[in-house]
Amino acid sequence: MSVIPVHKVIQQSDFGIFLKEVSPSSTKQPVEYAHRDDYYIFGIVSSGNCCVSIDFKDYPLTENEIIYTQPNQVHRIADAGNVKAFLLFVDGVFIDPSEKQILSEYALSLAPFRIDHVRLSELIQILTIIGRRIKSLDNEDSKRIIQNLSRAAIGIITETLRGTIRQQAKNKRHVEITLAFKELLSREHRLDRKPSYYAELLHISSVYLNEVVKDITGISVSQYIQYERMLRAKRMLIYTSLHIREIAFHLGFEDHAYFTRLFTKITGINPAAYRKKYLE
Repeated sequence: MSVIPVHKVIQQSDFGIFLKEVSPSSTKQPVEYAHRDDYYIFGIVSSGNCCVSIDFKDYPLTENEIIYTQPNQVHRIADAGNVKAFLLFVDGVFIDPSEKQILSEYALSLAPFRIDHVRLSELIQILTIIGRRIKSLDNEDSKRIIQNLSRAAIGIITETLRGTIRQQAKNKRHVEITLAFKELLSREHRLDRKPSYYAELLHISSVYLNEVVKDITGISVSQYIQYERMLRAKRMLIYTSLHIREIAFHLGFEDHAYFTRLFTKITGINPAAYRKKYLE
């Protein structure tokens, strides 16, 4: 049975950081097949356009925009276009907890975000130095300098995100509860629990949990659970040879026909056609 490829940071670097520069003239092309990583990736577009797919959703990117993936998100370059960009790959141990919180919070409604010209210039300078030093590594001091430069780059990115989040003026308590709810979902195998189950674990009422999740994500708890189920269904349809009936069972559906109807309603295409489309 095939699985989603997982790229590990240790395969790329023995000190947790590496960098790629993408351009139409690059000899090394970006990874176009869908995969996951056990590290963070920050994509910074300096010019041109491209499109990336994250968890089966396409995100067009243009000059001065940034997008990132968190560990274990399925992603690929859908269209490299004429983009010039830096891809900074960072092991999570080099990202402070407060910065991880910012990244997780923004990812609740993930979208590319713009960075002003001053910060972009700072980032490009830092990333250029990182790239140059990676090409001529000769001692442990160089590795530590690259790690520190990467922390500075991430600091500039999260500084921008803090400003964006502040403008959105979301209730901080609501954000914390939603992130905790999302973490609980990530630990579930079947996702067939009722909202009341998660509310009890979070020591709040079902009504309040629903209010909180809808405030932050725009959808109800039940809808969010279904969204996560359909995301896992897409992964299993593409990266396993399981029969649709088996996928439905793994996701907690007792009636595979109901699973097929629900998947079709949400995605606009039935599971068999979805699998065929992505495997062609």
